[in-house]
Formats: sequence, C-alpha cells, structure tokens
Amino acid sequence: LIARPMKGTTPRGATPEEDAAACTELAQDEKQRAENLMIVDLMRNDLTRIAAPGSVSVPELFKVETYPTLHTMVSTIAAKLAPDIGPGQALAAIFPCGSVTGAPKIRAMEVIAAVEPDARGAYTGSIGRIDPDGDAAFNVAIRTLHLRDRASEASIGLGSGVVADSRAGEEWDECLAKGAFLTRGQRRFDLIETMAFDPVGGIALLERHLERIRASAEAFGIRFDRHGVRNELQAATFRLRHPAKVRLLLSPEGRIAIGTAPMPEVAVDPVTVALATRQVAPRDFRLAHKTTDRRPWPRVAGAWETVYIDADGYLTEGSFTSIFVPGADGALRTPPLTRGILPGVLRAELIASGRAVEAELWPDDLSDGFFLGNALRGLVSAVTVADGGITTL
Repeated sequence: LIARPMKGTTPRGATPEEDAAACTELAQDEKQRAENLMIVDLMRNDLTRIAAPGSVSVPELFKVETYPTLHTMVSTIAAKLAPDIGPGQALAAIFPCGSVTGAPKIRAMEVIAAVEPDARGAYTGSIGRIDPDGDAAFNVAIRTLHLRDRASEASIGLGSGVVADSRAGEEWDECLAKGAFLTRGQRRFDLIETMAFDPVGGIALLERHLERIRASAEAFGIRFDRHGVRNELQAATFRLRHPAKVRLLLSPEGRIAIGTAPMPEVAVDPVTVALATRQVAPRDFRLAHKTTDRRPWPRVAGAWETVYIDADGYLTEGSFTSIFVPGADGALRTPPLTRGILPGVLRAELIASGRAVEAELWPDDLSDGFFLGNALRGLVSAVTVADGGITTL
C-alpha cells in the first residue's frame, strides 16, 4: 500500500526566481509542515489497522511537487497489506481520507456533518479502479469538476485545512490558488524558441535559447533532452546556405519539432509602436514562459509592435520584443522581470555583457527614442504612434 497525501499549497511565482523562492518557502513553512505531519500520523494509524505488523513506514516526508499553477507538499506512507484483508476492508479503513477530514478523524467528521449544510457528493470522496490482477489505484477527488445529468454548468469543490491558528484571509487565498487552473483558462500549448541562423556562425545565442526552454520545461514538468535537441538543431540547419529563422517546438509529451523559414524582412527604422494596458496580472505564470498560447499578448492593429503598460503604470514588454531605453551613461534600461515579462534571450545577453541594466520605466521614458529587440531581429529603433494614446485591449 502506498498513500501520498497532499497538504500545504502555495501559488507559482511569476519569474523563475520567485517560483524557486515560493517552493523553498513552502518547504520550510513550519505551519504547513505541522499540518502535513498531522495528516501523515493520521494515515499511518489508518494503514496500521489493515497492514502487516511492523510494515508501515514513511519513506518520504514534506516533498514539494510542482504543478502548472501551484506548488504542493506531499508525503509518502507505505505499508504491506495484511494477508486477511480484502479490497473492501482496505477502502473502508482508508476512506474518507484523513487529508480531507482532519484529525482526530471521527470528531472532525462530526463537526463537518454539523456545519456543512449539504452532502459533498463526489468531492473529497474517491475515484479509482481495481485491476483483475489485484493492482488498484484510488484518488481523493479534490479540485474535480462535477457535471450533473449533462448540465451546461459544473461545480467544483475547493478547500483548505483549517487549524486553531489559521487566518481566514490566507485560507481563502489558498482556495483561490487551488482553483486557478480553472480561472486562467489554460489551454494546451507547446514551448517555443525562435532563433536566428547564419551559415557562418550557426544559431545565434543557442545556449541561452536552450537554457530558457530547459527552465520552462522543468517548470511545467516536460521531458527535455538538451543534448538531443542540440543535435536535432544541427541536423535541421546543416544544409542551409542562407540566413534563416529556426523555430523549435517542445510538446507537453516531450516531443520536439523544428522548422526553418527565411529571415523576416529588416524593419524600416524607426518602427511604430502602440501602447496598451496589460490585462494579465504580473504574477501570471504564463508571462515567464514563451509558448504557443499567445492570449496574454494581444496586439493593436496597424502598429508594428504593441508595448504593454501594467496596472501600476509601468512599462513591461512588447508582444514579441523586449524594451530598451538609452540612459545618460550609455547603458540601455530594460524593465525588470518582476514586472511580469518574458526573460528574453537578447535581453539576457545584453545584461550579461553590461550593455543593459534593469530599471523601472514609464511611458514618458519613451519620448526621446527607444529600442525594441529580440534574438531573431536584434535591436530596432522605435517611436510611439503619434497621438495614439493608450489602448485598452
């Protein structure tokens, strides 16, 4: 028998650095660890009732697992089923699961029955299977959509573990974080890198491109073979005799696809830029990853590029470029990643070489001229659309 209760949750960070910090903070959170340990102890007791004597163990405690919208703390309890215990007896001992009842289990269930006006139905119950050979797997049905009689509406149960020192606001925020996979309307997407190839120099900034897609693959739990992808790119460009645009796609299943096309026409300087308010929250995890889902980057018709302004009035990025404003010292200023922007490959190269620094930028900072850039096109001088104002998309 293997049980893996989840207890302890935190939202994903907007940038790789914030995401790593959120993961570390959850792993070290004493309150979350205490709640997790309480459930581990409860489930150990439940398994002891149906396990062979001395077989119950906890091989993994407080492991933090990452999912598209959140990090969660998971522990593992293992046991060997006693020879005289059948599947029905095992299920009766384990469910309702302690991770959703709380402890002490019987008293917690009495409180739930007293304060909750309706039966939970499938929510916090279980959906599972038993194979003919005896292998079985059962979940705890949380964050699960329930459609009744082919209705056009669905319901979903969300909850948090409330203890004596819980704060109502924090528990509510945890519920919202657990339901974020619905409200964000996530659709299937591939990770993508668009690169510039030259017959003499090969793919420009290749290692930076590979590192960015590797980091995104890790964030989404996608298999990525960096060495294999590098070899595939070399094979795809081996016979090219002219500059080309190279497009690399990585699917959620870890499959890669590579395409080549002529380089885009050189932009006529200066290009025109429309300003628009960004409707996506800066902590939306999608902003930190380059994918085929382009919904967070809508564009204003008629302009070469659209540059977004966040809710605080700061500049963030373009729909396919980073922003660079010349400073008095000669260095380029570019918005920080904390504004919820893509970690551009050209941007990273310019910062690493000392040619650019992070700085907060306002729309007025564009009045004396600025640049837009990405790894495919390089730097392009730009001007805002005359009397264009700020568009709400």
